Amino acid sequence: MEEYKCEILIIGAGPAGLSAAVYCGRAGRNTIVLDGKEPSALYRAKDIQNYLGFKQASGFEMLKKFIEHAKEYESIKIIKGDVISLMIGMGTNMISTRTANITADAIIIATGGGQRKEKITGEDKLMGYGVSYCALCDGPLYREKIVYLYGSDEEVIEDALVLDQMGCIVKLISNSSLKDLPKDIEKLQAKDIEIIDNTEIIEVVSNDRGTIEYISCKKKDSEELMEFKLDCLFILSHIPTNTMFKKAGVELDDKGNIKVDEEQQTNIQGVYAAGDVTGGLFQVAFAVAEGARAGINVSKYIRSLQ
Repeated sequence: MEEYKCEILIIGAGPAGLSAAVYCGRAGRNTIVLDGKEPSALYRAKDIQNYLGFKQASGFEMLKKFIEHAKEYESIKIIKGDVISLMIGMGTNMISTRTANITADAIIIATGGGQRKEKITGEDKLMGYGVSYCALCDGPLYREKIVYLYGSDEEVIEDALVLDQMGCIVKLISNSSLKDLPKDIEKLQAKDIEIIDNTEIIEVVSNDRGTIEYISCKKKDSEELMEFKLDCLFILSHIPTNTMFKKAGVELDDKGNIKVDEEQQTNIQGVYAAGDVTGGLFQVAFAVAEGARAGINVSKYIRSLQ
C-alpha cells in the first residue's frame, strides 16, 4: 500500500474536482486528486456547445484540457483509485483506496452523479457486516471462510487470486458470460475456483445477529432464485460512494445529494463538496463554478489551521 499525506484531497477528477484543484494549485497547497474508475459524465459527453470559449467540443477533448491545466501546478498530484473506506471529521482525515492510504487536512468531494447503478437490496445495511468493497483490506478476516466476489473485470480476478492465497474459500459471481470475462479467468479455473456466470445478485440477507447469512441470485435467463450461504460478499461491480460518505457523517438530502452551504462546505468542518454530487443543474459551467468556490474556501480553511 502506498502512503500519502497532503493538505487537500479532492475526490473526483471531473470538471468540479479539476477546477477546485487549479485554485488549490494556485494557492500553493499540497493537493492530491483522486481519479476514480468511473469516468466523469463530461468524458461521456459527445458534443458540448454551451461552455464559454468552446464553441463546439467533445467532452473528452474538454476534460483533457482541464487535466492538462491542473497538471501545470507542481503542488498537484493526480492518482488513480476509488474510495473504499474513510474516517473524516476527527481532525486528520483518513481515506483508503485499494492501493493507497491517504491522510488529508481537508477534503473536497467531487465524485459526480455517477451512473446511479442499482444497489443490491440489503447491501447498505450490511456494509461492514459481511459486505465489503476491498479484498486486500478485509480478506484476512475471512481465512478458511466462504467468500463470494461479484464483478466482471480484471480487478475481480486479481482479488479472487489474492483471497485464495490468503486461505479463503473463494467463489466468483459475474453477470457476464464466461466467454466475455477477461482471459485471466483461466487462472481461477486452474485453481478450481468456482465461477457462476450470467448471474445477478438480487439481495443480501442478514441473520438474527445482523451479519450476512446468504445472497439471493438469479440467472439472466431465468426468474428462479438461488441462495448461497457465505461469510462475506466482496462487491466490485460498483462502489456506493455517497453511502460511504453518509455513514461517515456527511449529510445528504432526500435524493442522495450531498448538502452544502454557500461556501460548498458540508456539515463537517473541513469537508467540502462540489459539482453533480450536490445535485442542482448538471452543467459543466455550474460544476466548474462550484469547484472554484470549493477550492477557494478550502484554501482559506487550510490557512486558518496554520
